[in-house]
Amino acid sequence: MQSCWVKCMSVSAVFAWKGQCCTIYISKRDKTNSVWVTFGNSLTLPRCASSCHFVQKDMFHGWISVNPIETLLQIDESEKKFPQTVTGRHHMYAYDETLTIHGIKVAFVPNIITPTIEKPMRKGKYEKGEVEIMRAILQPGDRLLELGAGVGVVSSVAATVEGVEAVLSIEADPNLVPMIKETWRLNGIETTELRNGVAMAKTGDPVKFYIRDNYWASSMEPDSRPYARIEEVPSAGMDTLFQEFRPTVLSCDIEGGELGLLDEVDLSGLRHIVMEVHPKVYGQEGLRKIVDMLGEKGFLPSPDTKPDSSVKRFDRVLVAGQMIEGAILPRRPYRPWGAEAPRVLIPTCMKNEGPFILEWIAWHRAIGVTDFLVFTNDCTDGTDKLLDRLDDMGIVRHMANPALGSDATNFQPVALRYLHYTREMREVDYVISMDVDEFINIRVGEGRLEDLFAATGEFDVLSMSEINHGSNNKLAYERTWVTEAYPGHQSTTPGKQKAHRGVKSITRLSPRINAIRNHRPDISQDFGQTIWRDGSGRTRPGFLKDPEMNGWDCRGAYDLVSLDHFPLRSLECFLVKMHRGDVVVADKSVSNRYWRTRNNQGETTSDLTRFGALARKEYDRLLSDPILADLHEACCAAHEARIASLAGVEEFEERKKWIFSEAWGGEIPDAYRDPSKEAAE
Repeated sequence: MQSCWVKCMSVSAVFAWKGQCCTIYISKRDKTNSVWVTFGNSLTLPRCASSCHFVQKDMFHGWISVNPIETLLQIDESEKKFPQTVTGRHHMYAYDETLTIHGIKVAFVPNIITPTIEKPMRKGKYEKGEVEIMRAILQPGDRLLELGAGVGVVSSVAATVEGVEAVLSIEADPNLVPMIKETWRLNGIETTELRNGVAMAKTGDPVKFYIRDNYWASSMEPDSRPYARIEEVPSAGMDTLFQEFRPTVLSCDIEGGELGLLDEVDLSGLRHIVMEVHPKVYGQEGLRKIVDMLGEKGFLPSPDTKPDSSVKRFDRVLVAGQMIEGAILPRRPYRPWGAEAPRVLIPTCMKNEGPFILEWIAWHRAIGVTDFLVFTNDCTDGTDKLLDRLDDMGIVRHMANPALGSDATNFQPVALRYLHYTREMREVDYVISMDVDEFINIRVGEGRLEDLFAATGEFDVLSMSEINHGSNNKLAYERTWVTEAYPGHQSTTPGKQKAHRGVKSITRLSPRINAIRNHRPDISQDFGQTIWRDGSGRTRPGFLKDPEMNGWDCRGAYDLVSLDHFPLRSLECFLVKMHRGDVVVADKSVSNRYWRTRNNQGETTSDLTRFGALARKEYDRLLSDPILADLHEACCAAHEARIASLAGVEEFEERKKWIFSEAWGGEIPDAYRDPSKEAAE
């Protein structure tokens, strides 16, 4: 390290020679007020230099004589320390121009403000997102902790917001410390504190910081791009900083160092986090981890965050379940993947499904569903009374369909929109929108959801492809289990032309989920990797590309789970369904095509009997309640009465004739035989 003497009165200063800058520190002072100094970085002053432009602490600009001599004072590089807290009056690089950025004056030092960053600064785009957010969220009494101070623009903006109590800036790049202090001085900022250090999860030994030509690219990691040199910088541990400073707002722009930074920090004192994310450093998987960690701690992305912006604003959930403008789901914390005893909700709509409810509830309770939210409308068979009893028992929550309170007739879409406002949506971990004629058939382990989750691994959405079970040529309604009475179904290995099938989805609630819909959720791709799986656990990105998709190629998608669908049951049950109308939309009846396309029973490979014994135990437990048992009996009787009432009605007789003629594989009753057709055959 080169040494020289300089006659000056300052405690510290900066040389500027031929456009290059380096900090110098006083080593000792002699009787003539001359001082011995050493250079504070790797730059060396050439021996031929006779004078250098010099800026001292009181900002006096002048020329001083420099006499390089042989080393008079040696200081080992490892002993050189930049002060942790920069106090006292300024020292600064030479400059002769200032820029005004978002109302903040900044010294234009070409070696710091390189052309890459100069252009957005002059156009007012530099840190525009951070500045706009700060001006929107800061309130009187706020204490801003800024990680990564740049040239001091954001901290200056924050400090000028009326009532802000304190700003603490942590900057890892030693070369930026004088710039930040000068920015504050130019703008009359006095309520700020600056520390040179690398933001770390825990306070520890000094760490390596990789200095790059463009200051905004300097970071703790060496691999993303070339670097000019390495500096040893003190660590600034979040554990210590949060206890000492007690911030209410956190700003973080540390070029990828945010991954893992806040995982173990108590963030309960914060109201907002403004973070520039860097997926180019840690990938979409890393961004996913950050967003999920913040969601677990009660911070959700703000609806005001621009989708394509790398600057993300996260707001604390102040009131669980609060609905705010721009958001569909309630604001709430989210538990991480793998949390113990997850709560799983099935929301569904029903109308006149009384005889089939207890089997369906028992089955899904047995596989691990914990919550049921059932919306009903216009029931005449006792469905609503049976559900009221289940509600009394704490098994389901029964509500009138909210569409009844308006002129709306699209019952299911309205119910699913209202779902977002319910207590269940504030508390559960998974949601599965499905119908009472659909059964989740898990083919791994003991057939429970926990076995399925262990087999698939982490996901945001798992979409189960349906398998339609036909009528199995059953004419009459029987008081038996649907899952046992109709084993025949469509092929699980169809050809390409018939491979497209509908799905229902298990959705894990997280900050990425925007809304629940019947077949699949709406999901944001702005907050890290989205994992969408099929029933074999394969990742399927198709739904991410097309938000209107509600089905896909089912080939190879049944290895772990299927959605076994019993849309017809017997012919008599189908006629009752026809009489009832579509549960989704009022005054819409099921068509002949509905029967034809779903009445397939040529295969029996999707076996539900394996899990039947466990479901039966839950079913018997439910029926042990005498009130519930009587209500179930009444529903079955009402169903039988409806079947009898439809006999001889022309519309339904014509439907039966069509089915027997065009789409029936079993024995045709004598009354519906067509002698002429039989003769032709």
